[in-house]
Amino acid sequence: MRRTPSGATIPGRPRGERRGGGILRVAALLVVLLGALAVVVGRQTTGVALQREIRELEGERAVAEAARLELQTRIQSLQSRARVVRVARERLGMHLPADSEVVLVPLPREEAAATMVDEEGDR
Repeated sequence: MRRTPSGATIPGRPRGERRGGGILRVAALLVVLLGALAVVVGRQTTGVALQREIRELEGERAVAEAARLELQTRIQSLQSRARVVRVARERLGMHLPADSEVVLVPLPREEAAATMVDEEGDR
């Protein structure tokens, strides 16, 4: 209790005394602030790490895409008719047949009939 200059008493704490709850409030506020700061720093760190990983993966993807395009070009060149004819001639001794070298082989009757039915069905 405090006294006024006239001598009356005022209920409460004397001047200059503080409640212990003020320090707890400041400590709690500081803990909350540090916790929020830790969350923000953690998220930023994770974001930077993920961004670095994305850049690395995009680089790997670009390299893989270039290799894929190179292989696709190579496949096309290996499958070209000009190359196949050249390799068949050089390695296997093959050549394009002359008219006299072409032999037509007749189909057996059952296969011929089935072929004709298939051809009529396609029309």
